[in-house]
Amino acid sequence: MHFWDNFDFLDRDFLMKDNLLERSFVDYIDLFSLVPQAIRDQAVKVLMKKAEKESTLFSYILKLSERYLYEPDSPLYNEEIFIPFLQFVSGSSLLNDAEKIRPSFLLSSVLKNRTGTVANDFTYTLMNGEKGTLFDIKANYTLVYFNDPECDDCKNLIKQLNGSTVINQAIQSGALKIIAFYVNEDLQAWKKHAPDVLPFWIYAYDAEQKVNMEGTYNIKRFPTMYLLDGDKKVVLKDTSFDNLENFIKKIPL
Repeated sequence: MHFWDNFDFLDRDFLMKDNLLERSFVDYIDLFSLVPQAIRDQAVKVLMKKAEKESTLFSYILKLSERYLYEPDSPLYNEEIFIPFLQFVSGSSLLNDAEKIRPSFLLSSVLKNRTGTVANDFTYTLMNGEKGTLFDIKANYTLVYFNDPECDDCKNLIKQLNGSTVINQAIQSGALKIIAFYVNEDLQAWKKHAPDVLPFWIYAYDAEQKVNMEGTYNIKRFPTMYLLDGDKKVVLKDTSFDNLENFIKKIPL
């Protein structure tokens, strides 16, 4: 709450020199893991109110928050921490309507399928033309794996999932089901790579392209994984293989 007390936000040149503000911002966000969400949200308001004194610094901090909290490759990636930054900006009089377009879009995106909320349902189509919905899948946990079968990262992830003893034991026990869901339009590539996944996966595609057209999921890259519980609430959002496997290790089989 007092991290920024000795920073003069009217001295833009000093704060921008030698990347002082950026380096300090990284240290500041790194501390967020030590405090509850309510304190984090309030601390963001403290920072942004100080930053409102100087419009250039205000906009720069917003860019830093996007870079470090919204970009999946960032070591500090955390959409939940990004939300209060966007919420503050949406209510600030410092930016005009045009300048708020991107923050408003990002806020609507990160609020979709938040951890602890019920995921958006979708209809999938199998190779034989049979259809089903996400909510029709019955299991204690469902892994929704959005993928592009031609991407190298997707191929590597499939090998990891296929080779994981922990995950395969969870599938065989009935505790976990995996749906590999293709949301793009190149069905030849999708059909070509069907043998890459194990036969007990649900290998499906979005025949009506609704996920892309309606933006029901904020898919920034492939692969993207969501782990859902039995009520289809999001347990892990845009998670990594390591985080997924560590979680699955703890569930009763």
